[in-house]
Amino acid sequence: MKRLTSDWFTQNWLDAEYQKYVVMAYLQSVQQNFTDNKLVPDLPDLQNHYEAGVRFSRGKGTLNAAFPKRISRVTGPPPRIEYKSENADDPLLAEIDTVINFALPRFQTMVSEGQQRWADIAAKLTLAPIGLMPLHPAEGYLLVHTTSGTETQVYSFAITFYSDQEPGGRMVRLDYVEAVRKGLATTFENIKLDLIRRHRHLPNPATFMLESQQTYPMQETLLPIARQLLAQAVA
Repeated sequence: MKRLTSDWFTQNWLDAEYQKYVVMAYLQSVQQNFTDNKLVPDLPDLQNHYEAGVRFSRGKGTLNAAFPKRISRVTGPPPRIEYKSENADDPLLAEIDTVINFALPRFQTMVSEGQQRWADIAAKLTLAPIGLMPLHPAEGYLLVHTTSGTETQVYSFAITFYSDQEPGGRMVRLDYVEAVRKGLATTFENIKLDLIRRHRHLPNPATFMLESQQTYPMQETLLPIARQLLAQAVA
């Protein structure tokens, strides 16, 4: 199932029943990804779709007020003229409204599930510094290790601007460096020292180890949560 576009409820077939089918097919796909512990990009997409739907619903009053009015009826006594917007009976807007009202509670439920899964996984991860930390730990290395695995994935990281859109409040860039086979003689401290020796542009890098007892999808889950934990760790 492909991702929904930002204006999905006004695209393709403007038919409420068809669009409900599109919503349910999309949510089934997201549910399967959540079951597989794949949280990104579905969770942020869901949040965006939910917020867009809420904005649309809240904006209907403003939209209707902007349309020309026509006399609906005259009541009284005393005489009173009642008006209504010329678009009030627009079947297209009624179809969109039906779909939005159908989708919003389902989006909200799925967002809550995704956020709970995110929190549960984050609580099971351990982020710990390796060696001494520099005074300004905004750049360095992240070692990602699964307890049952034989390799440690090495990423460089840089924490940049503050952003309300990013988990943790700051933008964290991660770039893959290499995979190191973990052995009895290959400690995390040794990995850090080897990185410093080979990459002299960072003579005293902040270095963290993210350890997981369970295997999770790297790109869809571990790294997005790692960005949040890193932002919090150096705040």
